Amino acid sequence: MDPERVLVRLDHPFGAVKVTLAEWMARGPGGRPLVRPVAAKDRDTGRDLPLSVIPLRYRNDGEARLRIAAGELESPW
Repeated sequence: MDPERVLVRLDHPFGAVKVTLAEWMARGPGGRPLVRPVAAKDRDTGRDLPLSVIPLRYRNDGEARLRIAAGELESPW
């Protein structure tokens, strides 16, 4: 799926933020290392998408961080 067509919702300490998957993949969590995508939608249709549309190394969840730390995945940021 085209990362420009996927909107991801990030739960941020200041509230929910929506960005394209392409933007998230380029910038990541920045200075907030625990911010991660919690939902995904098709930008064109508004249809909910599974988080699996986000490649594992970009999910910034516990599994992704563990695999990056173990050297199984390359850190994207």
